[in-house]
Amino acid sequence: MMPEQISADAEGLTVTWANSFTRTFPWFWVRDHGEDIASLDTHTLQRKIDTFSIDSDIKASSVSLDKANGRIRIDWPDNETSEITSRRLAQAAALELDSTSLSNPEDKTCWMEGCMPTTLPEISYREIMESDQGTLEWLELIEKYGFAVITNTVATEEATVELAKRIAPAQRTIFGSYWPLSAEIKDHKDSAYTTQFLAPHTDSTYYHDAAGLQMFNCIEFDGKGGESVVVDGFALARKIRQENPDLYDILAKVMVPAQYLEQGVHLAAERPIFRLDRKGDLAQVSFNNYDRAPFLLESDEMKAFYRAYGEFNRLSMNQENWCKIPLRPGMALIFDNWRCLHGRMGYVGKRYFYGCYHNHADYESRLRTLRALT
Repeated sequence: MMPEQISADAEGLTVTWANSFTRTFPWFWVRDHGEDIASLDTHTLQRKIDTFSIDSDIKASSVSLDKANGRIRIDWPDNETSEITSRRLAQAAALELDSTSLSNPEDKTCWMEGCMPTTLPEISYREIMESDQGTLEWLELIEKYGFAVITNTVATEEATVELAKRIAPAQRTIFGSYWPLSAEIKDHKDSAYTTQFLAPHTDSTYYHDAAGLQMFNCIEFDGKGGESVVVDGFALARKIRQENPDLYDILAKVMVPAQYLEQGVHLAAERPIFRLDRKGDLAQVSFNNYDRAPFLLESDEMKAFYRAYGEFNRLSMNQENWCKIPLRPGMALIFDNWRCLHGRMGYVGKRYFYGCYHNHADYESRLRTLRALT
């Protein structure tokens, strides 16, 4: 977004855009964010300017805008110059998405009772495997809805691995990089390896770097029940923020510990139920009552936490907010574990899935790089 006007004053670089929005960028910040070859390595795109040697009272002597390329030249004392792009200024002023953002929060399609998806977000296995465009469409479904169903999959472990690699290498956890999921598996003492009902939850609350994406490919099913349940945690959080902002604030501030225990393993981590980013937007939902570790607050704080925690659980257990998906061979499910809760209806018979996790940073990287190709 090209500025209409720029000027240098005592406080910093003042920029006005066509919509009359004006923002002043402090001189220290402008010098620290230079994009000229002396300030930024053009090969690695890493900062070269020595932030800690900049004079805290630095002020520019003059500025000029080249509207042909959108670059702003800044003349500093002692005959130094630097440049910064108008795009970087627009990003910093939140007029454009910055280079790390995937989308604006309002671009996501949140869903719950009263606004459930009319059809499942679906894409075929072949589309994903045959082109980067298909993979991009797949990842954009996940970004928009929080989950996607892959149809016409090949019901083998090998095909699951190849599908996962279209995103990135799988994230390794105590369960391995790729893992089978069935009640017949006795390698881990986890409620997932049973036939019982699993209430909606997020995985890896006991990891500092909780799994970003989770994927299941249905390899075999011979029984009744066992539908996968997906819940949009962002939609539930939005409802609480609108109707009970005090409860939202509690869930965004109280650090909730989690742990995983088995022979030779004791994992532990903590984060709020709602983790916010630096802009104050919701970045991650972490909710798993199975793995919550003991913790104690002062009496009034504890009571307030349980009230807020209970409200989120009430919404997550309301089946009107559930998307129930009966996965069968030829179908796979992938969802954003930082956004969606998942669960399972109880079942009888045999249900064999093969799956994996992906790191959220790897998922985001793949989405950014595929978009850059379009």
